[in-house]
Amino acid sequence: MIDDWRSYRLEDFIPFTSEVYFRLIERVNEAWWPAQFVAIAFGLAVLILAVRGNYRWVLTLLAPAWAFSGIVFHFQHYAEINVAATWFGYTFIAQAALLLLLAAAVGKPELSSRPGPWRIATGTAITVIGLLAWPMVSLVRNESWTQSEFFALHPDPTTLATIGLIILCLRGFKAGLAALIPIAWGAISILTLIAMAP
Repeated sequence: MIDDWRSYRLEDFIPFTSEVYFRLIERVNEAWWPAQFVAIAFGLAVLILAVRGNYRWVLTLLAPAWAFSGIVFHFQHYAEINVAATWFGYTFIAQAALLLLLAAAVGKPELSSRPGPWRIATGTAITVIGLLAWPMVSLVRNESWTQSEFFALHPDPTTLATIGLIILCLRGFKAGLAALIPIAWGAISILTLIAMAP
């Protein structure tokens, strides 16, 4: 029995090819064009709020981005090729609810305290990578922009930008709690991309 499990490779658990996956990303972009520009502008506005210290608004506005990605990407598209996508979608909606709860729980001391320069630089850099650099990855791969992933529409840039914003807005237990699902999704996504690699 143990030997049977050892015979499996990571790619045996991925029920689709990279071509199918990136075509799925194209379909999301085609269905929601030109919402990509709105999503980037929305994300940049949230980043500005974070840098200015409006943490409650940041967490509140991140919630619909997670819910939207869960519904549009996971429920409407990813579920067609991956049976686990429905559970991923519910997890994204759970993250949206958690962000709203954390927004309500952010107290006045946290609202008035500002992160140090290193946290501002790190959080801003990670957020900008999620919002602006991540969509450029497909162009580096010599592919069409239609295979680019965008904040709020696709889970990976939404996750990355969220981690950057968490660094800017939260500390301690609340930061760890808010980062659990993004970190878990990041690990799942990395393993999926490794499994799809030629």
